[in-house]
Amino acid sequence: MRLSIVLFIAAAAISLGVLGARPKANADPAFAQINSIVATLSEITGLAEKHTVAYGRMDKMQLRRFLTKRIKKTLKPEEIQADELALKMFGLVPQDFDLRESTIDLLTEQAAAFYDYGSKKLFLLDDSGLESETTTLAHELAHALADQHFNLGKFMDETPANDDENLAHTAVVEGQASWLMLAYDLKHSGRAPVPTMEMVQSVVDSSETSMADYPVLKNSPLYIQQSLLFPYTQGTLFFDSVYRKMGKPAFAAVFTDAPVDSAQIIHPDRYFRRQKETRPELPKPTLTKQGKEITEGSVGEFDHEMLLRQYAGGEEAEWLAQHLKGGQFAIVTAGAKRRPVLEYVSEWDSEATAAQFFSEYKKVLQAKWKHCEPSMANGATFAGSGDNGYFVTRMAGAVVTSIEGVSELEDWQRLVGTQRTQAAVRVPFATRSAARF
Repeated sequence: MRLSIVLFIAAAAISLGVLGARPKANADPAFAQINSIVATLSEITGLAEKHTVAYGRMDKMQLRRFLTKRIKKTLKPEEIQADELALKMFGLVPQDFDLRESTIDLLTEQAAAFYDYGSKKLFLLDDSGLESETTTLAHELAHALADQHFNLGKFMDETPANDDENLAHTAVVEGQASWLMLAYDLKHSGRAPVPTMEMVQSVVDSSETSMADYPVLKNSPLYIQQSLLFPYTQGTLFFDSVYRKMGKPAFAAVFTDAPVDSAQIIHPDRYFRRQKETRPELPKPTLTKQGKEITEGSVGEFDHEMLLRQYAGGEEAEWLAQHLKGGQFAIVTAGAKRRPVLEYVSEWDSEATAAQFFSEYKKVLQAKWKHCEPSMANGATFAGSGDNGYFVTRMAGAVVTSIEGVSELEDWQRLVGTQRTQAAVRVPFATRSAARF
């Protein structure tokens, strides 16, 4: 799934003319380091600086105003609503979660600096301590240098073919910059600019342990937390693996021959052997008064790991998610009141792992809803009613499908293929749905 509101603001090209950078930036001691930092990064990467990088400062209030205007200008309300609806239907965020406001709060809290791909300008937040700004500048100037060679705006916005690929590209951008931040510190102190495995792992560890310092992030749903952290943590580990295999050519290769899904980021060996996630065919049920498609997209390894981690636990999630071959989803409207229906499919690397996921997904359904009343549960089908309507989840070979949110009993009976369960589900769902919708 793609959180367009998060990825677009955090990684896309943005116009900063409204920010009003302070005219005294030229005398700022933090920015006096820019030329030497870029020169060092160029030496490490082999990427020459094509032009100097413009820079400025802003405060948190300016950033918040900018983010608010940016969202309004570049994202339609229905796009944000579609993202939010998908997260809620999968059970990844609470039903009262406000994606737009939460994203603004998160990015305002997290930002120390950012490089704008659109205006080719670097901005540093006022509350960053001078002692830490050299490292922060190295990270952002790594973006600037990469942008001069690989057009990061296009790389982030136009090149990705699907949601999971977009996440992978974000991980390339942030992972390489995080790795170069470590390499810069080593080079600056007179050592070889190749971080040790322990140093690289420290990026992952510090991201998790520092969460206590950021209350908005700490209190966010797991999926939102990890969507923001994944590009830095797994992205750094990914780039380190590519560098250790390819050496200096890795700095260009990850852009010119980029990974195409989150699985290639998590498992670099899949990137090297060009193993791509599949695109299994979605179930296409015939529903009463089926209307427009609200949203659709891929559901990759990262998405599945977060879903399982939230409801099944970390070890089980990490082990099982790696066996995913590919997943897709769509949300359509159907029924007399045009309620949203989730259509989902995932393909696994064996019937055994599909069966295990099918078992875990039943637990997800029972946990994500306050009320889940199964009326059919056998080896290959799990069906009944939940908070937002009727559902049918099936396993066939190595494929698991689920249709959730069906509002018309006749549609659900047709999907299940039997009339025998009518008495078991008609009254409970009818009673609840009258109050809910």
